[in-house]
Amino acid sequence: MSFFKDKGKQAREWAAANPRSAAALGTGVALVAAPMVVAAPILAAAGFGANGIVAGSIAAGAQSSIGSVVAPSLFATLQSAAAGGYGVAAVSGVVQGFGGVVASLAGVISMIKNKNGGNQGDDDAAGEDDEKDDSTHKKNEKGNGRASDENKEESGPEL
Repeated sequence: MSFFKDKGKQAREWAAANPRSAAALGTGVALVAAPMVVAAPILAAAGFGANGIVAGSIAAGAQSSIGSVVAPSLFATLQSAAAGGYGVAAVSGVVQGFGGVVASLAGVISMIKNKNGGNQGDDDAAGEDDEKDDSTHKKNEKGNGRASDENKEESGPEL
């Protein structure tokens, strides 16, 4: 049982050190696990409804430009997916494939970063900004022999 505790702890530490990669990995896994949870709202927003194309939508505009829609076309497959028909399998497969690519890329990028620079994480930019602020603060103190107004508030009143 301690094996799983150790791996869980390692996963939490990695996620804390690599929040962007962890978010991308989680997104990819979610897309693979539940593709229609993501696809259904997108289809609905585009105008593909369970009862047909929604009037005045993007899908309605596309259908009017297509004319006669043929059964194995992309448009028909998207409408079928929205209505719960044969298109569900096709749309799910595409979303799952995309999720697999996202998760894989997140893992590969994280491995490359860790191999090249140790386990630094992927939010180094924020740390660099903090260092710049500290050096500016020190320059202000050294430059005129006294702290700026901002620094006075932080250090307390002068005596």
